[in-house]
Amino acid sequence: MFLQTQGITKDFGKLRAVNNVTLEIEKGDIHAIIGPNGAGKSTYFNLITGYHRATSGKVLFKGKEITTLPAYSRCKLGITRSFQITSIYPKLTVYESVLMGLLAHRKVTLKFFSSAKKFFKEEVWRILEDVGLSDQANTLGDSISHGDKKRLELAITLGTEPELLCLDEPTCGMSPEETDVAMGLIKKFSGERGLTILFTEHDMSVVFGIAKRISVLHQGTLIADGAPQEVRASEEVQKVYLGGTA
Repeated sequence: MFLQTQGITKDFGKLRAVNNVTLEIEKGDIHAIIGPNGAGKSTYFNLITGYHRATSGKVLFKGKEITTLPAYSRCKLGITRSFQITSIYPKLTVYESVLMGLLAHRKVTLKFFSSAKKFFKEEVWRILEDVGLSDQANTLGDSISHGDKKRLELAITLGTEPELLCLDEPTCGMSPEETDVAMGLIKKFSGERGLTILFTEHDMSVVFGIAKRISVLHQGTLIADGAPQEVRASEEVQKVYLGGTA
């Protein structure tokens, strides 16, 4: 099994944000986690990626328990995530931002920044071309559009050479055109790079357009898990989230 959570639970004082979730993510899948606001989606992501420590339960990655590993150790194993609020280097160029991701992953110290620029040139350009940002390589991060910032964040995460890419609201704030581009990139990296994609998203056209499997959280509890058509037909999911409109 590629990724598995076994009875994973997270309490914040008296609030139970994630409640006894057992779920398997298969290698190569595009897997969506959906649910109403406050359902526990981001907390569940944080438990997988190591930004939160579970109150109880286990997280296993490729057969190894990683429940207590910090985020940077999980990143080294191949688990990377993005956030709802775009996280980039605003005062670095697009090229330098991707380079920084590679430097951090390859453990190259900043005193060698100039030589590393030359050494990683081919890899940086390949990533920029993959996400469609090569024409903005010399533009500062805070000068590009919101959609391009999301693509830049994705480019930075690709520099960490992930096997599991966790995307939290990847199309949040995007225009319809930018959303179409983002969806295309997710499909591309799943197909061409063999990445496993786990994502949260409120736009149901995105979810049902690209997800191979969908899991639904409600008040921290897993209430449905299956193929898109199975989830769409679930009366419980319709009641608590889709409202009969999906």
